Amino acid sequence: MTKISDRQPYLFTLVLLLFSCGDSTPSRLAIPSIESEIVADGIIDEDAWEQARVIKGLVSPWPNEENVDKTTFRAFVSPKYLNFVFDVRDNTVTTVPFENEASVEREDRVELFFSSDTTLARYYCIEIDPNGNVLDYSAAHYRDFNQSWDFTSKELAAKITETGYMVEGKISLLELKELGISSPFYLGIFRADYKSLVTEDVTWFSWIRPESPTPDFHIPSAFGKTVIKE
Repeated sequence: MTKISDRQPYLFTLVLLLFSCGDSTPSRLAIPSIESEIVADGIIDEDAWEQARVIKGLVSPWPNEENVDKTTFRAFVSPKYLNFVFDVRDNTVTTVPFENEASVEREDRVELFFSSDTTLARYYCIEIDPNGNVLDYSAAHYRDFNQSWDFTSKELAAKITETGYMVEGKISLLELKELGISSPFYLGIFRADYKSLVTEDVTWFSWIRPESPTPDFHIPSAFGKTVIKE
């Protein structure tokens, strides 16, 4: 009979092989191309969504990953648009009356950040609340914001549901290309979960774990490399 100690090198090699065959780079995202345009209406019944890339559950790195997220994010590229949807499970949907874009900073929201590379010399952000109100802006590292900038082609639909809220949207591939965002690019996928209207009573969620001891999405490690699959 073979001793456990004799089998350890074999088991170690097997574990390495298994990890190499799996998704060992969770900060990479491949978005499929689908030959179908959709309407951003908050009704996710098109067949294209069945073929979309799916991410289930974001991570909450701060302070100790003790908060569990139940967001489902989907994305695909159609001939003219990058299409996305956030289905957020949230039993404390928190919003404020919309006065201007800055209102979105004080409430629940989902966020997408786009950059052509990891320098973040210029990147583009869109933050959307449960009612479809938007804060969008351009930025440069570090935290040099141009709040007057907006996505011109965005189409959005949002609604509060029995289990939280949903945001569906699309952004023109032409506009993204004009901004230097084409495959491959770098993407941040985030969520702010306010438990109340108290400013500090918020949990931050991210697609990947940023290399920061405190909440911060405006750093290169918060973005993951993204490719469009033809």
